[in-house]
Amino acid sequence: MLGHGATLGPRGDVGHKQYKTNPPLVPVMWKCSTKGGDYPTTNWEGHVYLMASIKPYKTAKGRAWRVQYRDPAGKNKTKQGFRTKNEAQAWADKNATTIRTGDWIDPNAGKVTIGEVAVPWLNTLTHLKPSTRELYKQVWHSAVQPDWENIHIGTIKPSMVQEWVSTMGRSPSWVRHAHNVLAQILDAAIADQRIKNNPARGVKLPRKVPTVKVYWSMQQLRAFAAQCGEREDLILLLGTSGLRWGEAIALRPCDLDPLRNRIHITRNAAKVGNGIELGTPKTHERRTVAVADRVMEMLLERGKNVGSKALLWTGRRGGWLRAPGHNTWFDGAMKRAMLDDPSLVRVTPHGLRHVAAGLLVNAGANVLSVSRQLGHADASVTLRVYAELFDDGLDSVAATMDAGFSDAAFLSWGRDEKVR
Repeated sequence: MLGHGATLGPRGDVGHKQYKTNPPLVPVMWKCSTKGGDYPTTNWEGHVYLMASIKPYKTAKGRAWRVQYRDPAGKNKTKQGFRTKNEAQAWADKNATTIRTGDWIDPNAGKVTIGEVAVPWLNTLTHLKPSTRELYKQVWHSAVQPDWENIHIGTIKPSMVQEWVSTMGRSPSWVRHAHNVLAQILDAAIADQRIKNNPARGVKLPRKVPTVKVYWSMQQLRAFAAQCGEREDLILLLGTSGLRWGEAIALRPCDLDPLRNRIHITRNAAKVGNGIELGTPKTHERRTVAVADRVMEMLLERGKNVGSKALLWTGRRGGWLRAPGHNTWFDGAMKRAMLDDPSLVRVTPHGLRHVAAGLLVNAGANVLSVSRQLGHADASVTLRVYAELFDDGLDSVAATMDAGFSDAAFLSWGRDEKVR
């Protein structure tokens, strides 16, 4: 142990005598004397991990205690506001342990606000697709920023995040988006060693509302497409191939392969703000999809009137064909088709992907084929989204198993066992 009043030199020397250590001692505070209110915290397992100075100071309410120490980088740090010396000592001991184990977080690092962390985080989203980046920005500005921008990250508790999530009063999907943005911002704070744990992780989120999927027959699809006039070919393509709207409107004649009845999906037109940006397909992977003969004929006919690399479909004034909403050509065609067939259930342009999935499975396509056609990341996504379409296969499995219990089969099986 160091003697009373001794000083620790930069090479591990105590007083006038040097002590060789391997590795060298790393002093964090030079003075080891207890005079003047210095209370050293040391660990002599071959290293000096921390030597903290604990001193009282006057406040408006009386006396408080502060801890002076050096961080792992050797910079002077101060933590004050302790009511008693024991409280300050306990904090100093815990702080020394975190420095020794490599878990130390600067107590002052948590004083930055969510807004200060969010700005650089938003600037790092360049690896995401434009539509995803735009969604994150919208969620930040409308849902997260108003409530969290000026909150210091070190003061956020899981209970605060849980209360925010539970009282937001928005749809489950929007609440999940908002929570995801906040959680990712706090993840960025952890990466910068501003906080140790993410208070947004582990909170209870509202359950997702299952998407209502509508499946049409081929006759219903053709009847609706006929109501769409010059865009009949586009509707038939969406309802039989399962392309996303952005993938379909980005098609050009050069993407068609009529000899194999295939379409090469290499681009996607995504809505970003009030504009449309051209990028890669959703999963960033190019793919080839099969197309019915009749649909390919219609696409080739349309392609005769445009250049090889021009868009097959455009808006009335040129440019991108926007996704139709209410009071558009799509909506009008839907109303007319539903008048002709009261059993027809309304679908959206995106809902035509579900129609296509149902028709593909009905035509005998297996899970892997449907997954490739729809552009899912893997077959597990297809099974999760369209599990109900593959339930019919269980009937054939049960029938096959039941056949094994027929009298003839059962008796034959019994004789074979006796021979053995």
